[in-house]
Amino acid sequence: MKDFFKNIRYFCSYLLALFFCLLIRISPRWMVRVFARMVAAGVALVPSAMKLCRANIQVAFPEWEAAQIHLTAKKSIFFVVLNFLEFIWMSGIPKRIEKVCVLPEPTLSQLKKYVADGVRIIFVNPHLGSWEASGLMAPYYAGVRMAAIAKPSRNKYLNKLISGSRERTGGLEIIFAKGAMRAAIKALRSGLGVGTLIDQNTRVRDGGVFVDFMNLPAPSSAAPALLKRYCMANDIPAVIIYGTSVRENDRIVAYSRELSKPFEQYANDEEVIQELMQISEEFIRKYPEQYVWLYKRFRYIPMDADETLAAKYPYYAQKVKPSFYSSRLKKQAMEEEK
Repeated sequence: MKDFFKNIRYFCSYLLALFFCLLIRISPRWMVRVFARMVAAGVALVPSAMKLCRANIQVAFPEWEAAQIHLTAKKSIFFVVLNFLEFIWMSGIPKRIEKVCVLPEPTLSQLKKYVADGVRIIFVNPHLGSWEASGLMAPYYAGVRMAAIAKPSRNKYLNKLISGSRERTGGLEIIFAKGAMRAAIKALRSGLGVGTLIDQNTRVRDGGVFVDFMNLPAPSSAAPALLKRYCMANDIPAVIIYGTSVRENDRIVAYSRELSKPFEQYANDEEVIQELMQISEEFIRKYPEQYVWLYKRFRYIPMDADETLAAKYPYYAQKVKPSFYSSRLKKQAMEEEK
């Protein structure tokens, strides 16, 4: 009986989300922006949300005045909301994608060449601009078949809605999996490219590495380098491409970069991720209002950080414990707590 009522609750949540998505899809683009402003205004009224945004921006831009920090925080919240709403509005409707999204010719030609040669593309995206639009442009314009790995929700109906909205344009497959790396490897072996979000707080024990980001060491996913090494070891042609889609004059423009040297010449995975994060930082500093500051990006302080370095982190940060680095140490700490 408990499962029955839970299923009813999940289905009602699905119907509410479905109604909202349909409302967005039948609205003109200017109305979508109005909806985004309304939602963003509500979020900006939440003290904890604005406090988090301002703290992150202060870390990244310590030279900024309070007024500039506050304005950038409000704009960032708006663009985060707009990213999701506009993605719902565009997905599956080619004329809207063509009206809004721009994939420059050099990038388009390069992607098409990789597709023709059977090269798997390991896309690296930051939470900047309209990162969801990147998942629309590569398949639609260049014919890239790719997979996005998503953590499944407990609500099976919402999983279906999410995957349907992202796959509607074609070429993008949503893989719901608890083991992201295993799912990504399976996708690469089957001929798909893989999209990864690099600026997430991935623990070292889960495949992350500490790299410099906006003046501070921050853990980032090493998945792009790990996947590339797997492809090399198994004779699978693959390339790492950094991509980001930012808003310029009411259009969403895609930019891409490849690594500055052959992958084999990097000393280790950390060096690869550091370069990718440096590219991210370059774009974030150019478009600071389009980055997701509403996220505890500087949550983890390295265990060996001295007091001077630790003091530079925002209010919510905490120094990590040995278990952050090792599954063995995590298990040991749990046993000691018993």
